Amino acid sequence: MKSVKLEKLALALTAAVSILLSGVALVSMVVFGVLLSEATALPLHAQTSPAVALEAATTKEQVDGDLKTAIADYQKIAADKSAPRDVRAKALLHLAGCYEKLGQQAQSVYQQIVRDFADQPAAAQARTRLAALKHDDHPAPPPTMTQRKIEASGRGFGEGDTDSHRVVYADRETSELIYGDLAGNSKKVIFKAKPGELPGWSPSRDFSTVFLSLHAKPDQPHTFAVINTDGTGYREFARLDANSRCWPTWSWDNRYLVCAESKDKDTRLLRISVADGQTHELLNLKDAYVEEAHYSPDGRFIAYEAYATSDADPFSRIFVMPAEGGEPQLVYEHRQTDTFFILFQQLRLLDWTADGRYLAIGYDKGGKGALDLLPIKDGKADGAPVFVKYGDFRDAQTTATGGLIYHAVKPGGAWVVYLGSLDANGHPGDWKRLDLPLGNISNPMPAWSGDSNRIVYVAKSEDEGQVGGGGEVVHLRNLSTGEDRTIYHAQGMAMCIWAAQQPKLFCSDRADQTTEIVSIAVDSSEVTRLHSFSGKALWIDNPSHDNQSLYMVRGVDIPGGQTVRWDIASQQETLLDQYPDHTWGLTSSDERWLIRMNGKGVDIRPISGGDWKPLLSQLTQVGHVDFTADGQWFLYQDRDSNGKPILSRVASAGGQPERLGDFPTSAPSGTMRISPDGSKVIVAAGEYGTAYEMWSLENFVPPAPKP
Repeated sequence: MKSVKLEKLALALTAAVSILLSGVALVSMVVFGVLLSEATALPLHAQTSPAVALEAATTKEQVDGDLKTAIADYQKIAADKSAPRDVRAKALLHLAGCYEKLGQQAQSVYQQIVRDFADQPAAAQARTRLAALKHDDHPAPPPTMTQRKIEASGRGFGEGDTDSHRVVYADRETSELIYGDLAGNSKKVIFKAKPGELPGWSPSRDFSTVFLSLHAKPDQPHTFAVINTDGTGYREFARLDANSRCWPTWSWDNRYLVCAESKDKDTRLLRISVADGQTHELLNLKDAYVEEAHYSPDGRFIAYEAYATSDADPFSRIFVMPAEGGEPQLVYEHRQTDTFFILFQQLRLLDWTADGRYLAIGYDKGGKGALDLLPIKDGKADGAPVFVKYGDFRDAQTTATGGLIYHAVKPGGAWVVYLGSLDANGHPGDWKRLDLPLGNISNPMPAWSGDSNRIVYVAKSEDEGQVGGGGEVVHLRNLSTGEDRTIYHAQGMAMCIWAAQQPKLFCSDRADQTTEIVSIAVDSSEVTRLHSFSGKALWIDNPSHDNQSLYMVRGVDIPGGQTVRWDIASQQETLLDQYPDHTWGLTSSDERWLIRMNGKGVDIRPISGGDWKPLLSQLTQVGHVDFTADGQWFLYQDRDSNGKPILSRVASAGGQPERLGDFPTSAPSGTMRISPDGSKVIVAAGEYGTAYEMWSLENFVPPAPKP
């Protein structure tokens, strides 16, 4: 079981949007026809200022092809309550069309037209597009394809550990590996480890043998072993560098393991003989990240994916190479709209199909996850991808009989948001889970309003077709009334904070190799573009008290990361801190403190300058932390002596940590925000350990053509 994937996943955030070129062209033609027919309907003598603005935005969209500017203009016109209703409705219609051209979700905008502008001609056009999109979103599956859910029943195993009949799983309480039938009628212990040293494992496709990656001590080589599923034949056969990362996959004849060994920024593709452990380097890739490689069923080829890792080259590419070594052939590539979070790439190589005619790829198609089959013949691409079905396909493996076992995020997403009350001494009361329309596989990043009564958060709704791609949706939730409304449709990944004592939001919107900084009026939803930054690893941490500056954090685009203060009027930034590697930081909302965090502890110093001083000698994780509004206390997630999650605090000026009470989650990733009045705390947690379910897909491969 590749437990390392879930560990990495718990530290990642999200993916963005993509769509097949043919789909873009078709949507563009349909939308262009609809919009062109109404663009000429307004007589010149009747044009008002909003109408002129609409005409200018239409030119930006249809003539200049500048969809970003057009979208911002359409949003502004639609939010202008003084504009004529027909102009606002047309602006929304154009806005939805732009979203479709970008492969993003547009249903909610069409629904808004139908709901709020039912008396306008645009409503009829919106209904037509909604009907067409509903048909497109539910294509008929292959007539023989079947799907069923696989119940783990408390057992720990991954998509490669079962063929939907047999299974190899772990009993972590006893540190045992067990082989048996999926129904649970039979089981046999095949390997027993020392407590806490359960190895990683992967059964061969015929379930005769199990590969073991033995628990290694720091700076000790990784040891590989195999054992038969009847518990006999244990032997160690290979050792790899302690400082490398490698997860092998089996050849279909059980003779070899192929391993993408990552070390620093380089990847070596290794073939390891199971018989004698001989290791042969097939490929050495510089400045590349490859997670896995896969043998073809006939053993002639190996497929691998080189992930996009930088804005300079934002393409993920799938290659096929001869199994004995040789020149790789590029068979597919896709431009990523976000290269910062590798684990949420839009294109994902899954495995070969059992007949060797296709590569199964997980794909973000039109803002939704999908499974496609890429035709391969003699190691080369043999046509365009074949669509199979929509769904979340991030990790999957083909069985020897031709099925596909895959993991999918459960409906509702992997993230949850908890709300707790705090008494005058900071002690938490009861925690409750907020019922938010998330669907997220990324952090919703909730943030408080100045009156401590509302929150802003981002979401991807599965019902709206956004899981796995497309721009995120910014929501406002009134915690007293429960009212929830959409205020902004982002182009990519979004996060927002409230302005200081003003009904306004500051948001970052990361897409297409840039980060847009915008302000949004809460009452009118009017969007104002403030600046565009190159690179995407950018977060807004806090506004200044006068709302003239923003404190922002840059991630791995700058080695080690940075904290900067950006002046909105002059658009100049001041560097406050350059972090050491593997370090993260944030500012206090009172603009007094700057902290650095890593796995070893927390250091603090005044924002104005001075020496760094240790604040905490140990920190459970760097997400669930925050200062109180007055900057007097630093609150953080901790663990008690029994490993139970707790909320603790330490004075910003230094002192002994103090336990405050229970914490709602043990999730290793997330964020925490203390309300400005100090009476509430909100926690976002990525609960990936319980977020997935497993499925078996059968008869999904098109039949081979008759000779």
